[in-house]
Amino acid sequence: MYHIARDQHGCRFLQQRLDDGKREVDFIFSGVARHAVELMVNPFGNYLMQKLLAVCDDEQRMAIVINLTKDPLVLVRISLNVHGTRAVQKLIESLGTREEIQLVVEALRPGFLELIKDPNGNHVVQRCLQSFDANDNKPIFEAAAVHCLDIGMQCHGCCVLQRCIARSGGEQREKLVAAIAANGFELAQDAYGNYVVQYVIDLKVPTANAALTKQFQGRYIHLSMQKFSSNVVEKCLKVFKEADKATIILELLAAPHFEQLLQHPFANYVIYSAIQNSKGSLHSALTNAIRPHVELLRTSPYCKRIYSRALLKK
Repeated sequence: MYHIARDQHGCRFLQQRLDDGKREVDFIFSGVARHAVELMVNPFGNYLMQKLLAVCDDEQRMAIVINLTKDPLVLVRISLNVHGTRAVQKLIESLGTREEIQLVVEALRPGFLELIKDPNGNHVVQRCLQSFDANDNKPIFEAAAVHCLDIGMQCHGCCVLQRCIARSGGEQREKLVAAIAANGFELAQDAYGNYVVQYVIDLKVPTANAALTKQFQGRYIHLSMQKFSSNVVEKCLKVFKEADKATIILELLAAPHFEQLLQHPFANYVIYSAIQNSKGSLHSALTNAIRPHVELLRTSPYCKRIYSRALLKK
């Protein structure tokens, strides 16, 4: 039966037989369960294992879980496999008891960092976050907090980190947000990390945004002139409290060559955002600083948005 399960047509035949009742389920289970590891990474066998996990009883599912978790590295290896990741996700969806969940999470724990950054493995971690409660996912949150800089600066890790924040709560969420905020300056300048920082800013957690403000102060011009961190400065101008917005704008106005910011391919967006998110004397100070350069704005390819502001045309 193991050999039949690895064949395209044989696998389909066995899947069809699983619909014929418990007798057939028991018969197929007895023939393939001990080969679960090999079948889960097989191009065809993984589909049979997914179907079997959906129809087997609690005792049979626990037998499969024990087989897969007795050596933790085995479940991690399966999760990293292009076929195995689908089977492990189905396993996670089908788990019915706290004991099963704990066995699977503990087996995955040694490989969390590798899984989170892997194109196949990250889906397994995200399925855990989606299917288990915050208490069962605690080891994932802890790993994410410890390795947030490494994870956040990676395309798959960036998404998982945001999902961790969304699915956590209480002390776990506070630790995770605090860890990201503590690494805010490095993350803000990264192609992927900047999205994580923006996500945290949008949460409006006072302690986190205070930590980011402390790191960014005196560096806003530097951040505004970089592709990725300029997006973070724009987010700060939209979300931060008025006093912190004023700090950003005053720092921009104090630039030795303010006109260079107006013409800069990234900083010009920050200036435009500053105009949109300022009022009163601060807004007037901005427009007064921009007006002497109006001819420059008219001809520069990066200044059209600023020039288009009705206030500046007057």
